[in-house]
Amino acid sequence: MSVERMHHKVLKYHVQKGQLVRVPKDKLNEFGTGDVYLIDTGPTIYLWVGNKSTPDEKFIGAITSVWKDKDRKGAAKLVTVDEGDEPKEFLKLFKDKIKITEQDTEGILKRIALKNREFKLFRVHIEKDLNLYYEVDRSKDSLATDDVFLLDTYKRIFIWRGKASSAFERWEAMRIAERYDVERAGAQQIIIVEESEEPKEFLKSLK
Repeated sequence: MSVERMHHKVLKYHVQKGQLVRVPKDKLNEFGTGDVYLIDTGPTIYLWVGNKSTPDEKFIGAITSVWKDKDRKGAAKLVTVDEGDEPKEFLKLFKDKIKITEQDTEGILKRIALKNREFKLFRVHIEKDLNLYYEVDRSKDSLATDDVFLLDTYKRIFIWRGKASSAFERWEAMRIAERYDVERAGAQQIIIVEESEEPKEFLKSLK
């Protein structure tokens, strides 16, 4: 199967700063170790995850693949592919030849940390076998008792834990918050907030 022919059947997207960017046909075989890609073949949606990719890239890629699957009423098969562990059917899409580069597109966490320093609220939600992490409106109305939320005020990362949230969601939220620490060289404090026990600083940071 030629690259031209493959191009008509396979769509490849690169997760860049929270958005999917279409990869040109001359770059279909290239994968950056610091990035995440979504490969849509129609029947199957692959999420390729580089070894050095960040949590925000992984979760944005995951939730986008879910959205695409829902558009097809669950007809598509979702497959996560880790760098270095590509299955044969995945490699065949690229004529058994993929090139791993050192590319590492700047992620959302680093972009906010170094430039905007905006207050942001993120939701951590486990759905079946997918770990979903995405931004929501920074409002009290966004909080749901069955999930965990991260309120990023730059100097402090509040982990709000709903009463009905799962142990895995709580663990996942802590893991993400610790990644913030890596991105920002320890510039922030991680604070656990239990539902109905919110401190004034947390509530004031919400709309």
